[in-house]
Parts: sequence; structure tokens; C-alpha cells
Amino acid sequence: MKPESLLERNLRILVIDDNPAIHDDLKKILLGRGTEDSALIADESLLFDTQEPAPTTGFEVESAYQGQEGLAMVEKRMAAGLPYALAFVDVRMPPGWDGIETILRLWQADPDLQIVICTAYSDYSWSDIRTKLGSSENLLILKKPFDNIEVIQLAHALTRKWLVSRQAQIKLDDLDAVVALRTRELQRANEALTQEFSERSKAEQAFRTIFEASPIAISLLDRDLNFVDANAAMQRLHGVSHEKLLGMRLPDLAWFSSEQEARQMFSPGGSAILDQQEITVPAGPLDKRTALLWARPVDVHGVPRIICFVLDITERKLMESKLREAQREAEEAARAKSEFLANMSHEIRTPLHGMLGLCAVLNDETLPDHLRSMAKLIQTSGDVLCHIVDDILDFSKIESGKLELEAEQFDVRDSLRWSVDVFQTAAKEKKIDLNLRIDPKLPGRVIGDSTRFQQILTNLISNAIKFTDRGSVNVDSQLLSSADASVALRPNECVLRFTVTDSGIGIPPEKLEHIFGSFNQVDASTTRRFGGTGLGLAISSRLVQAMGGAMEVESTPGRGSAFSFTVRLVAADNESEKRNVVAPAETAAKRILVVEDNPINQIVTQRLLQHMGHSPTVVSDGQSAIAEVQSSPYDVVLMDLHMPDLDGREVTRHIRNLSAACSQIPIIALTASATVQDRRECLAAGMNDYLTKPFTVDALATVLQRWSAVADRSR
Repeated sequence: MKPESLLERNLRILVIDDNPAIHDDLKKILLGRGTEDSALIADESLLFDTQEPAPTTGFEVESAYQGQEGLAMVEKRMAAGLPYALAFVDVRMPPGWDGIETILRLWQADPDLQIVICTAYSDYSWSDIRTKLGSSENLLILKKPFDNIEVIQLAHALTRKWLVSRQAQIKLDDLDAVVALRTRELQRANEALTQEFSERSKAEQAFRTIFEASPIAISLLDRDLNFVDANAAMQRLHGVSHEKLLGMRLPDLAWFSSEQEARQMFSPGGSAILDQQEITVPAGPLDKRTALLWARPVDVHGVPRIICFVLDITERKLMESKLREAQREAEEAARAKSEFLANMSHEIRTPLHGMLGLCAVLNDETLPDHLRSMAKLIQTSGDVLCHIVDDILDFSKIESGKLELEAEQFDVRDSLRWSVDVFQTAAKEKKIDLNLRIDPKLPGRVIGDSTRFQQILTNLISNAIKFTDRGSVNVDSQLLSSADASVALRPNECVLRFTVTDSGIGIPPEKLEHIFGSFNQVDASTTRRFGGTGLGLAISSRLVQAMGGAMEVESTPGRGSAFSFTVRLVAADNESEKRNVVAPAETAAKRILVVEDNPINQIVTQRLLQHMGHSPTVVSDGQSAIAEVQSSPYDVVLMDLHMPDLDGREVTRHIRNLSAACSQIPIIALTASATVQDRRECLAAGMNDYLTKPFTVDALATVLQRWSAVADRSR
């Protein structure tokens, strides 16, 4: 179908004449209304047999002063789907094309354009015009000077002629399309009928082949639920012959609990439509199978039938049962593993805290040099054991998908300096240089997990020092540009690269692809020179991935290695940085209540606090802690979690429900439980902070300074 705009009257007229006065005259005639309009209206009504006179205004008249300009306007209108209906074209238009050449080009662009040639007696003769333009029903001649009524009549008549011609052409096109479409439909119907007769026998033969060869049991029932046909799979499923099955009725197979239920499902008054109905199928005298039943009403050569499909799912049901049992066992194993690791962590960390704490106490005592060195060795061994426990727990969290990263503000430069300073003593003992280069473009403060960031750095620096006997270890930092990062960044997000380079033993090329695997080391023999669990790089690589980056390594045996990693962090704004400035440390002595049931840890914590200048009071159970808080004013409570009767969380909830004077005291969890869930439960119970055993003196001092200062401000 043509656009609706082509079925509406077209009043667009183009005047092509090099004389501006002609344009003015034609526009006055076509756009104005004179006294001669009444005669024109009467003539038009009589000519076109209309009850209402056609309007003499509303023409859209546009002007062009040369043939080239007129052609461009016609082409533009055609491209927009708004063609001109009529063009008045002068014959003589120097310089350039004359009217005859202009008309030829206009018709090449728009063959339906009605054209009136405006000419004087001295111009081309009609014979010359017909010779050049040929005979066309779209062409009229208007001699100059022209009469106003004649111009208006031509405009109305030719615009209407354009519309009538277009409507007629559209109707002819539509009729041709309808005839062609109907002809094609009849041809297709004839071909379909011819093919249907030829293929029906093939279809019946194919159905019979599929029916017999199908591994799904298929049968046909009549309206009385008698078997009229059954394939080989149905015979095998029930363990009966084809002849015997055809002499049976559906209720005889006990697919349903009773004949009444079968009749209700398959009776002529029923729907006879079933989808995946689970049924029990007798398969011989002793065996029963589970199957799915589909049923549909069908018409076979004009006779109503019910077709049934029965799929044996006995093996699938058995497999699903085994899978559910396996899943339950796997979940139980995962839960048991998590509980085991948590319990082992707690049981190992508790005595480890006592051992390391006593070593810290001994370091403050006056000891002979040989005993002091032994105490230092004990402390070093305890630190190694603590590191192994942390690695195993971290690896377990990563493997189970339970590792979660914190999103807190921290100073990248401070974290870099801290990570390097931790190993300065070890580097000096091995007489190697440990250097740090900080990119001045690094952001001041960022949002991320500072603990995990430091864990990655310290692991790489520790490995570099461990495997380097001479030379140096260099730690470099760099802020990557958007182009270097090669990733789409969110607002305020940045990508940082850190590289730890050493001059150590290096890594053989065949080992590089496995270096980030679990429990992998370059030397895995029992006589290996260097210790370790083989989890450090695996954990660090997974942590880097969790922080949106990647870890890479380059190494040459005998010359050293370079481990580099990137992380994506969000730069903190200046206002956030100001709000998170840490208050100056408080050094005044505080009254501290220690709630701890382990006798060794009681001694350790008490001695450490006394050495720091505080006044500790120790209680061994939750009821005593609640009583102490109510009877005496304390600045801070150090709360163990695992205690008989009331654990640390329950004690905290009791304290938070006391009077305002007692309930606001800062409570810090001291526990050997090291999971994120433990931390959340402590904070949810009302505790203010969390310190994992074994903890260092510096860590204890930092947390006490923070919360004792808060307690002072709240008073």
C-alpha cells in the first residue's frame, strides 16, 4: 500500500522563472482571492460534480529562478516524500538550462509532476515543444501574458489531476498486488493438496516406524479404554506380549489406584489430557517401575482415540535420590570442615596466645642473654605457627567462597611503610638491602581492605627475603593511568600496581605456571632448604583477584624474581579524610576489666596491661563480669568469647541492658575465633571492637588507646 500522504490533495506548486515579477504575479493569483473567484468556484463545482466548492486558497507556492535550482528543489521534496503537484516553468531562463531542458530533467526526477509551460508567441512553437518533450498528458502551455482565472483554473485542475492520477495508480497497484497474492495463494493451495495426498501415505509409514522403534512406551486406547495398539517398548515395560496387551483394558494395568480414577481421567466426559503424571507401572509379577504418563485425545482416520506415552524414570529417580543424598553429605562435610577448622583455630590459638604472651612478658624481665635468646626463639616459632594457622584458615575461606573484604579508609603510604618496616630487621640480619619507592601520585587515602592489602605485600616481601642471600629486595608502587589500567573505572576509582623485586635464587621456567597453585613450592622434596605451607602465593593471588586485580611473576634462575600485582581501590575525598583522622593516643592509666577463663591467658593479659601502666582486674566467668561492671567503674572491658555458663556475647548483651552509667562502657572482644562471622556476631551483640588471639602488645595498646579515649569523651 502507498503512504496515506499520497492519497491526500497536493497543493504544492513550484514556479521556475528568471523574472521575479512573474513569481510575484503568480503568488498574488494563487494565494490571493479576487472578485473572479466566484465564477471559478461555480465552474469548478460543475466540472468536478462537487456539492461544496473547492477552496481557491491554500496553495503552497515556492520559487526557483533557474532550472538547476528547480531540479534541486524537486529532488529534495521527493526525498522527503512531499512531492510537488504542479510546476510553472518559463521557456527562456538565461543563463543555464532553458525551460525545455529543465522540464526533461524534472520529469527524470518526478515523472508524475504536472507542468505548465509559460511562453510567449516568439518562443518555441507547439510542434518544436512536442518534438523535444514528446507527447505527455502531464504538460500544458500557458501563453504570456496570462489571465488570472486561467491560472487559478489550471492550478486547481492540475493539482486535482495529480491526485486523481495518483489515486488511480495506487488502486491499480493494489489491485495488481491482490491479484498476484490471490494467484500465489491458489497455487500454494493446489501444490499443498497435491503434496498432501502424496505424503499422507509416507507420513503414516513414518509414524508406524517411529511408533515401533521408539524407546518410549506408546499405546492407543479406544473410548472404552481398551488397548487397540501398543509398541514394542510398551510390551517390554509391562512384560506382556502384543496379543495379550490388546486384550486388556487400561484399569487392568493398575496405572491408577482404582478403576474409578482411571475412568475419571480417560472417560469421554473427561479431559483425556495428562502431562507428566507420575504413575507406578507393574513390570512382571514382582517388579514395579516408576514412570511419567502423557495422554492426548487424537483422531485416527476419523475415529477418536487416546494416545498414551509412558516414560520409565525408575533409574532417574534412583539417581536423583543418590544425588540428594550426596549433596546432603557434601553439605554436612563442608559444615563439619568449617566447624573443625574453627574449633582447631580456637584450640590452637588459645595456647599459642599464652605462649607468645609469656614470651612478651619474659622480654620485659631481666634475663641472662642465653635465656633471652631462647625466649626469642620460642616467640619466633610461635609466630611461624600462627602464620601457618592463618594461611590454612584463609585458604579454607577462599575455597568455600566465604572470604569477605572490608571497605574502610586507610592510607596506602602508611600500609607500604608498615609492610616494609616489619622486615627491616630480618633484612639486616641477612645483610641485604630492603628498599621502598613510593609513587608521589599515589592517592592519600583509599577505601578498601587494608589488612588483606598488607597481607599480600608482607607475603611477597617475606618470600623475597627468604629466597635472597645477597643483594637487595625492592618494593615499588605506581598509580596507573586509565590507558595503562586497560579497564573501565568507576568514579574516583584508581588502579595501583605494586612490584616486589629480589636478587634471589629465582624460579625455573617449568615451575612458573604452577607457582600460584595450592600447596606448591619450587622445591617440594623432604630435604628442601626452605619451609612453608605452599599456600602463601595461592592466597595472595586469590586476594588480588578479589580486589579486582591480577598477579604476575617474572623470574630468571640465579638472578632473582619480580612479583607484581594490581588492585582497584576507590580514592577517598578530602572531607572523608579529615573526618577519619585518628585522635592522638592516650597514655593515662586506665581501669580495665579482663573477663578470661583460661588461667594462663589471665596471667598473660594481666602482666601485659600492668607493664603498659594500666590497672587490670581479672574475673573468670560472665556472672562475675556483670557484677564487677555494676559495682565498680571501669574504662574498658576485655571480653573473652568462649566461657562456661554465659559466653562473651551473652555477657555483653546483659551489660548493654544495664543502667546508662554501666551500659556505655566500651567492650573489646578477645578471642581465638578468627572468622568474619565471629566478628559480626560480636559487633551485633554490642561489642565495640574485636582483637584476635594471639595479639601483639602494639595491637592491644592501639585498641585500648582508641576506646579508652572514647570512654573519656562520653563522660
